[in-house]
Amino acid sequence: MEAQSPEAVKLLEEIDALREKIRSLKEKRMELIEKVRVLRDKKRELIGRRRELIEEARKLREERKKLVEDVRSLRARRKELRDRLRELINDINNKKKIISQVQSKLRVPIHVIQRRLQQLEWRQMTSVLSVEEENEIIQEIARLEELLEQAYKAKQIKQEVYESKAELMKLRLELSDVSSKLSEKSQKITNIDGKLSELSKSIDELSQKIGALNEEIQQYSQEIDRLTNELQELYNQLRTKRQEYNKIIEEQQKRMTEKILAEKKRRIEEKIAKSKTKRLSLEELKLLYGEIEEE
Repeated sequence: MEAQSPEAVKLLEEIDALREKIRSLKEKRMELIEKVRVLRDKKRELIGRRRELIEEARKLREERKKLVEDVRSLRARRKELRDRLRELINDINNKKKIISQVQSKLRVPIHVIQRRLQQLEWRQMTSVLSVEEENEIIQEIARLEELLEQAYKAKQIKQEVYESKAELMKLRLELSDVSSKLSEKSQKITNIDGKLSELSKSIDELSQKIGALNEEIQQYSQEIDRLTNELQELYNQLRTKRQEYNKIIEEQQKRMTEKILAEKKRRIEEKIAKSKTKRLSLEELKLLYGEIEEE
């Protein structure tokens, strides 16, 4: 067999080098594809976690909205209670002043005034009085009746004060309860605000991580695309080199075939020259005819 030409040997070396480079690039591309797969799994996990935090924040905002409405209602009720308490306290103080004024005029209890009135009325009806005495009794009766009326009025006002104090106590208890609920709900709002702040920070951090992963995935994807294009170019080069090599081998085989045929024809011609009468085989005839046709 004829030895391969230097050109064919060089092409084989180039083909082997291309194959090795393709193998190396394919390994590198597979490594990058695996990295992208891992990064996408991590990104998917972070997106899922961020979605959970966003949902948690949404529920907290709904809860906060309801609490804010409750606080608004409680503050309105607290204002009503305070206004009513202020009104009651002013009313009680005014009534106490009236009671104090009446009590300052009353030196004796009501029953004593009533008994004195009865005595004066009895004397007026049963005794013979002078005009001056009659006038004195009438004036005293009028004074005592007015005093008695004020006493009754003071007694009624005292009852109203007792009722107002009972209402005052009830309103204060309700105010205390409203203030307690208001404080509790306000604290819950504060706690939710704290949680929302933490969630917002966590969501931002996750978004930044996802963004960083996207950039990293994009960089690797671009590198994968570059390697893919480079591999395609190398495949094209490999195909071209193989075609060149096959062409050289075909030409080499053709030359070898032609050389073998030429040698066979030479032997047949020598055979004919030595013996004109010797018969030729079919193959020998074909070789000769082939030579004639070629000539």
